[in-house]
Amino acid sequence: MSPSDHEVLVDWKPHHTDVMWNEFVASIMEIFGLPGDRYVSTPTADFMTFTFKSKKDAELCRILLSEHL
Repeated sequence: MSPSDHEVLVDWKPHHTDVMWNEFVASIMEIFGLPGDRYVSTPTADFMTFTFKSKKDAELCRILLSEHL
């Protein structure tokens, strides 16, 4: 499944051990606030999807997490 331009997927089991998914979520919330205004989040069994209202915010989030996604 490939995400749209407005979606960022955060895997529950990252491929690295230095940062955990909850730290990713905390970083996203620090920058973009709580879900509802600029994005909504949807958990699944394998990952959490962050669907941003603007493509620019989604791109900024990808940059924020670029070393880890």
